[in-house]
Amino acid sequence: MTTVRLTVSLPEDVAGPLKDLPAGQVSAYVAEALRRRQLVERMQDALTGAGHRRFAPDPAEAAALREQLHVPREVRDEAIARLKSEGVLPADWQPRR
Repeated sequence: MTTVRLTVSLPEDVAGPLKDLPAGQVSAYVAEALRRRQLVERMQDALTGAGHRRFAPDPAEAAALREQLHVPREVRDEAIARLKSEGVLPADWQPRR
Protein backbone atom coordinates (compact mmCIF):
# COMPACT_ATOMS: atom_id res chain seq x y z
CA MET A 1 0.00 0.00 0.00
CA THR A 2 1.30 3.43 -0.90
CA THR A 3 1.42 5.93 1.93
CA VAL A 4 1.20 9.72 1.83
CA ARG A 5 2.90 11.97 4.33
CA LEU A 6 0.70 14.81 5.62
CA THR A 7 1.10 17.59 8.12
CA VAL A 8 -2.01 18.44 10.12
CA SER A 9 -2.83 20.81 12.95
CA LEU A 10 -5.10 19.52 15.72
CA PRO A 11 -6.69 21.10 18.77
CA GLU A 12 -4.76 20.31 21.96
CA ASP A 13 -7.60 18.20 23.41
CA VAL A 14 -7.52 15.98 20.32
CA ALA A 15 -3.74 15.84 19.92
CA GLY A 16 -3.02 15.27 23.62
CA PRO A 17 -3.87 11.55 23.72
CA LEU A 18 -1.80 10.94 20.57
CA LYS A 19 1.32 11.91 22.52
CA ASP A 20 0.79 8.91 24.81
CA LEU A 21 0.84 6.39 21.97
CA PRO A 22 3.95 4.26 21.41
CA ALA A 23 6.40 5.47 18.79
CA GLY A 24 5.19 4.70 15.29
CA GLN A 25 1.56 4.12 16.30
CA VAL A 26 0.13 7.58 15.67
CA SER A 27 -0.32 6.99 11.94
CA ALA A 28 -2.12 3.68 12.53
CA TYR A 29 -4.38 5.29 15.13
CA VAL A 30 -5.30 8.20 12.85
CA ALA A 31 -5.82 5.86 9.86
CA GLU A 32 -8.23 3.72 11.89
CA ALA A 33 -10.13 6.81 13.08
CA LEU A 34 -10.45 8.08 9.51
CA ARG A 35 -11.63 4.68 8.26
CA ARG A 36 -14.31 4.62 10.96
CA ARG A 37 -15.45 8.13 10.04
CA GLN A 38 -15.58 7.17 6.35
CA LEU A 39 -17.72 4.14 7.24
CA VAL A 40 -20.13 6.40 9.15
CA GLU A 41 -20.33 8.74 6.17
CA ARG A 42 -21.01 5.85 3.75
CA MET A 43 -23.72 4.54 6.08
CA GLN A 44 -25.29 8.00 6.33
CA ASP A 45 -25.24 8.32 2.52
CA ALA A 46 -26.90 4.90 2.16
CA LEU A 47 -29.58 5.78 4.72
CA THR A 48 -30.18 9.17 3.11
CA GLY A 49 -30.45 7.44 -0.26
CA ALA A 50 -33.06 5.13 1.25
CA GLY A 51 -35.15 8.13 2.29
CA HIS A 52 -34.09 8.52 5.90
CA ARG A 53 -33.27 11.95 7.24
CA ARG A 54 -29.63 12.75 7.99
CA PHE A 55 -28.35 12.82 11.56
CA ALA A 56 -25.17 14.36 12.91
CA PRO A 57 -22.58 11.76 14.01
CA ASP A 58 -22.83 12.83 17.66
CA PRO A 59 -23.20 9.84 20.03
CA ALA A 60 -25.14 11.79 22.68
CA GLU A 61 -27.54 13.21 20.09
CA ALA A 62 -27.96 9.78 18.51
CA ALA A 63 -28.76 8.22 21.91
CA ALA A 64 -31.39 10.89 22.62
CA LEU A 65 -33.00 10.34 19.22
CA ARG A 66 -33.07 6.56 19.73
CA GLU A 67 -35.04 7.16 22.91
CA GLN A 68 -37.61 9.19 20.97
CA LEU A 69 -37.88 7.03 17.86
CA HIS A 70 -39.08 3.48 17.51
CA VAL A 71 -38.21 1.60 14.33
CA PRO A 72 -40.12 -1.62 13.68
CA ARG A 73 -37.83 -4.66 13.68
CA GLU A 74 -38.71 -5.58 10.07
CA VAL A 75 -37.77 -2.07 8.85
CA ARG A 76 -34.49 -2.23 10.77
CA ASP A 77 -33.70 -5.70 9.41
CA GLU A 78 -34.46 -4.55 5.86
CA ALA A 79 -32.12 -1.55 6.22
CA ILE A 80 -29.35 -3.75 7.61
CA ALA A 81 -29.77 -6.22 4.75
CA ARG A 82 -29.55 -3.38 2.23
CA LEU A 83 -26.40 -1.94 3.83
CA LYS A 84 -24.82 -5.41 3.77
CA SER A 85 -25.77 -5.95 0.12
CA GLU A 86 -24.24 -2.55 -0.79
CA GLY A 87 -21.03 -3.42 1.03
CA VAL A 88 -21.47 -0.67 3.62
CA LEU A 89 -21.67 -3.24 6.43
CA PRO A 90 -19.68 -6.48 6.61
CA ALA A 91 -21.79 -9.53 5.72
CA ASP A 92 -21.38 -10.98 9.23
CA TRP A 93 -22.31 -7.74 11.07
CA GLN A 94 -25.04 -8.16 13.69
CA PRO A 95 -26.91 -5.39 15.52
CA ARG A 96 -27.06 -5.29 19.30
CA ARG A 97 -30.45 -6.59 20.40
